[in-house]
Amino acid sequence: MLQPFPSVASAKEDSFLQRRRIVAIPACNEAEHIVPCLLALARQEGLKPHKVVLWVNNTQDDTCERALSLLPKLPYELDVVSVTYSPDNAHAGRARRDAMCHATLGAPDDALLFTTDADAEVASDWMQKTLEAFSRFNVAAVFGRALLLPDEALKIPAHLHQDDDREQAYGALLEQITAKMNPEPHDPWPRHAEHSGASIAVTHEAWKQVGGIPLIPSGEDRAFYHALRRTHFPVRHSPDVKVYVSARFVGRARGGMAETLARRVIAQDDYIDEALEPVSARMLRVRQYLSQRQGSRTQDSFVERTVNPSPIRRAELHLHHQRAERVIAFLNRSRAGLQALVHQRSALFQDDTISNVRCNPLPKSAPNRLV
Repeated sequence: MLQPFPSVASAKEDSFLQRRRIVAIPACNEAEHIVPCLLALARQEGLKPHKVVLWVNNTQDDTCERALSLLPKLPYELDVVSVTYSPDNAHAGRARRDAMCHATLGAPDDALLFTTDADAEVASDWMQKTLEAFSRFNVAAVFGRALLLPDEALKIPAHLHQDDDREQAYGALLEQITAKMNPEPHDPWPRHAEHSGASIAVTHEAWKQVGGIPLIPSGEDRAFYHALRRTHFPVRHSPDVKVYVSARFVGRARGGMAETLARRVIAQDDYIDEALEPVSARMLRVRQYLSQRQGSRTQDSFVERTVNPSPIRRAELHLHHQRAERVIAFLNRSRAGLQALVHQRSALFQDDTISNVRCNPLPKSAPNRLV
């Protein structure tokens, strides 16, 4: 009896599932966290890594020894590399770049490269959900979400959690507006807007073409995302791919999350995350992007700005949130409303202030959370 040919979708999924999976982890004095980090990778449901590269740099504790003690228990090959950088070259960007470069040595052209942090514990379905995103959306890279470990979250004062919840809710509204104005088949709603080194997966081919992780002291994860977009590689921001990280106040990277937490515990920032912009600024940028793309065959995604010239005061965030809800309600009314936003200079685009929003009152929708 003749067997039916596999569908295109199943064949594509099989191609990703059969690729070699390599994880690169930069580590600096991570003796406290490295064992849970490596065991979380070992406990992956379904497919597991083929190989993990632990890039131990400028370390004075016993990170290497603790990692090597796990060798008999690990279902993957573990390659522990110890290096020492000069003070001028010792930074997070170089460590992640070199870790991934080492991971590619001898790797096949169709390999999938993953990276996470040494103080992180990936979810039990982290690799499976990442592979599903590759298969379903046929993308070159998948970015996951970085959340606080439950026990670690207790270290953070309640008011900072509340402030972060408000920022996350507003960021989700901005992403929903962007997705409605500029639908992308490879990155549909729901999605997130994080570009954390704690959860990045990329094809070997795309990694090579963009030149690897940018060699900058901090923010190398976000810079890598922009490099992928400039090279027109499709990227998926999957809300199902999750990693849990520590909530320490003394970090390994300048300008990182630990530094932000330490500063905000002493005194909260007057402005919210600089990546979050006013609603009118986001809509205007999407509209300009769509206008520039008309008549062009390029299908690259709308790329976030790297500098926000209009930071939002924390005390005014609720007003921006309300306006975002009104805009989403307007977009949901009809497709004609969406066309008006894209093709006409409506009052929604002309006003960058909050106090003089010139639009009719619309019913509010509940904030959209990513998880």
